[in-house]
Amino acid sequence: MSAQTRGTGIWSYAERLPRIAEQHRITLGEGHTPLVRSCRIGETIGIPNLYFKLESLSPTGSYKDRIAAMMLSLAREHGKTACIGTTSGNAGASIAAYAARAGIPYHVYVQENIVPSKLEQILVHRAEVYRVKGMGFDPHIGTQVFETVLAKAKANNWEPAVTAFAYAPLAMEAVKTISCEIHEQLGAPDAVFVPVGGGGLFAGIHKGFAELHAEGSLARLPRMAACQSAGCANLANAWKQGLGKPLPGGSTSLISGIQVPSPPDADLVFAALKESRGFADALQDEDTWHWQERLAADEGIFCEPAGAIGLAGAAKAARDGMIGKEDNVVIVISGAGFKDVQRIRTMTESAQVPFIEADGM
Repeated sequence: MSAQTRGTGIWSYAERLPRIAEQHRITLGEGHTPLVRSCRIGETIGIPNLYFKLESLSPTGSYKDRIAAMMLSLAREHGKTACIGTTSGNAGASIAAYAARAGIPYHVYVQENIVPSKLEQILVHRAEVYRVKGMGFDPHIGTQVFETVLAKAKANNWEPAVTAFAYAPLAMEAVKTISCEIHEQLGAPDAVFVPVGGGGLFAGIHKGFAELHAEGSLARLPRMAACQSAGCANLANAWKQGLGKPLPGGSTSLISGIQVPSPPDADLVFAALKESRGFADALQDEDTWHWQERLAADEGIFCEPAGAIGLAGAAKAARDGMIGKEDNVVIVISGAGFKDVQRIRTMTESAQVPFIEADGM
């Protein structure tokens, strides 16, 4: 049976996901995002077989839609009266949209420095939003918020809406559908570069490939490359030092979406790096912004900065000899460019748009 005949959205892969009765399944058509080959950048950085997985083309503009579809379906399946969670932006926007579709109230605590355009995307769906001072900078506050969310979810029969395996393992199973699609679109990539904040996207993609490998559908595991901002690289720096847990410290990163100084799924990321013979790296924010601009100008792909950090990581890996010229390399473009209006202004502020008379054209 083809994926097209099994269902829409993530439910095309229902047999690989937690069981949800059909009447409780929520979808906005998420998933089945394009995998497009680089037309210019790949050659210039020494990776001719470079591909971009455009999660930026999801219904609300990020891969979080896959998780939200499963999360709200679980809420309906289990008779939850609301959902509650935390967000730096994209998860909140996605869950707010899917909660609206499911007819379930959504309560969400957001980072102090949330990008205004991401906050607005949450608010248009009428979510109940609370801005927390210090969240996104101070790891202790982040932990406190997570604990509050879990306590309120338990006390009120609400669905915990946190996009991490540590807090919502069943919902996070939906991330595996990215791996299934890459396998169908390309086969077995040699390496997959993924932005890492909390670590759930990275862990979920590896889990999907690991299941395909275990069942014999995939001959080998792709090397997983974890890409973090140098201003919030507690996980990547710990991996380089051979440690089994993230280093302590707050975040100074300016890359929205991956400012998570205490990654809840760090243990799964470390395990995936080891099993896939992968590697982790810390990238300067300036490099990420550079590749964001190059993606728009050279490839026609407009993504938010976090969506470009994988390309920054791949370019560095190619320079360092970590990637071979014959390797098939996939960059996960996690979110769309419209998510960060301030970056749009920065990218276009030097552009000249002259006024002309119509009869002078």
